[in-house]
Amino acid sequence: MGFFDKIAGAFEKKQCDICGGEIGLLGNKKLENGNCCKECVKKLSPWFTDRKHSTVEEIREQIEYREQNREELKDFHETVTMGEDSSLFLIDQQNRRFVVLPRSNVDLYAQNPDIIYFDQVNEMKLDISYSSSEEKMMRDGQRVSYDPPRYEHSFTFYVKIVTNHPYAHEHRCQLNGRSLKVHTAGPKMDRSYRLDALEDLSRFLDYYPPLNYRDRVQVDREMDDCYYFANMGDEICRTIMRG
Repeated sequence: MGFFDKIAGAFEKKQCDICGGEIGLLGNKKLENGNCCKECVKKLSPWFTDRKHSTVEEIREQIEYREQNREELKDFHETVTMGEDSSLFLIDQQNRRFVVLPRSNVDLYAQNPDIIYFDQVNEMKLDISYSSSEEKMMRDGQRVSYDPPRYEHSFTFYVKIVTNHPYAHEHRCQLNGRSLKVHTAGPKMDRSYRLDALEDLSRFLDYYPPLNYRDRVQVDREMDDCYYFANMGDEICRTIMRG
């Protein structure tokens, strides 16, 4: 098949092998052995990532499961709510299960988050994404370093979840809506440094002592924000892993 034949084929009308409906222009979602429309894809687990390698029958089974999940949500009663708008954990401690919403103002049944049971969780931990860049100033039309050098450190906090759930195997739930910035002056930290736990974060932040009172107040405030989300992530993990 030539290049232009492939392009023409992409614009041909196709039928969804799941619901039987017509697939709109550029709306085809490929399966291992068929085609799926965007509306049927929306019915899949929000944490599901293996659609292209799933068969038509497997997708049908998942959609059936998702409707059962929606019915089960009617009997879901959270006893603890943790997290903030980026990831809201609703925990039903009595029945040892939880769901995660992407924000607080969504309808639970419309969103249909997967119900995860505590005993389905293989691993759950705080995960911290870190990067840094040097801040520079303009002097005589050129960007030059401060003396001592100044750095902006960016932190994003996640709860990483690995489960044996049939459709939600692994996911990272972001806790802070935007990256948190910590501004420091002093030696440069290795950019490849990776933070995976609250203790590492504490050691890293202690590595850059503030040079004066104003900087200390600012850094303390920025550190407090980091500690807040790091502690939040640790507390979520402890609550679920300890059941």
